[in-house]
Amino acid sequence: MKSLVGIIAVICLLGTTENFWSQETQNDWTRYEPRTLQSIIDTNQDSVKKLDSDKKAMLLTGDNFPSQVKLTYLGDTRPLPAEQKELLDGWRKAFKKNVPDDLLTTQVRFSEGSREYWILVQKPLLDALPKEVPKGLATECVRDVDRVY
Repeated sequence: MKSLVGIIAVICLLGTTENFWSQETQNDWTRYEPRTLQSIIDTNQDSVKKLDSDKKAMLLTGDNFPSQVKLTYLGDTRPLPAEQKELLDGWRKAFKKNVPDDLLTTQVRFSEGSREYWILVQKPLLDALPKEVPKGLATECVRDVDRVY
């Protein structure tokens, strides 16, 4: 289960940052496919099983899964756990991404069906989220796995 949570975090992380800097891809809404977070996890299960769960590992896929997912906003937030911050920092270094340190520091709790997910949300969206999406409301989100628009 621990590796599943880690893989969700990695998948979410990679999707967020790639499209943050590409205005052209953000405007191409047709590339966002209707799917579930669970379907993305299922797609990567074989790769996750190949990772050594006793070691820290980062799974990089060739797809950032541009998606339209229906999530329920649960309203809770928490700081990014230290282990995931370490993963984010490693990704920044490996790919020479100049992501501001304070941009990705907070996770927000969402649910999809009976499963709950802590999803990293960009700082500029944190104030607007509870104002625009009432707690407990299921809403469609356009996202690159971790980026909520």
